[in-house]
Amino acid sequence: MYHPSVYDNLKVVFEGVVYDSDFSGEIEIINREDIVDFAVIEKRNSISFIVLGISDSIKGKVILSTNLANLATEKLQDNPEGAGCNLSIEIETPVYEIETDCKKLQMILKKWTTGEIKSKMEQKLTYIYGESRNVFYNTVSINIEKPVTEDDTERFSEVLGEVIASIKEFNQYFKGYKK
Repeated sequence: MYHPSVYDNLKVVFEGVVYDSDFSGEIEIINREDIVDFAVIEKRNSISFIVLGISDSIKGKVILSTNLANLATEKLQDNPEGAGCNLSIEIETPVYEIETDCKKLQMILKKWTTGEIKSKMEQKLTYIYGESRNVFYNTVSINIEKPVTEDDTERFSEVLGEVIASIKEFNQYFKGYKK
């Protein structure tokens, strides 16, 4: 008999948590990707959103993924305890003064580097050639170190809540900013 993978089971819960926030009017989903990459044997589900009631220039994305090593371990060991998936987040926001703004965003996101949702964080700046360099685009990537398992699906709600709170803090910081 076919047993769905841990990724397949977690994906259902993951999507449910995000869509519940959309249905409740807290966020609006603006994109969804469900990708299987056969070149490296990876499955990835991502959902992009904006937080309603604040600037739509700040976007969030939550990403659930698994790879060949995780799938092989799970299937070859007949669904071992603790099999899990990777959870990561991206927040896209404009920045105007690189050093000042990135430092402040790093301080806002400090909560992601300690505690239960300990993560590795990176800020990547880009700009569009030919446009004014008064605004840069910052993609903050947050990779949660501890894999999500079927026993701790409540982490999806916790992480989504923290992402929404972080986006609101970004918005508060940039509110009234001279652009």
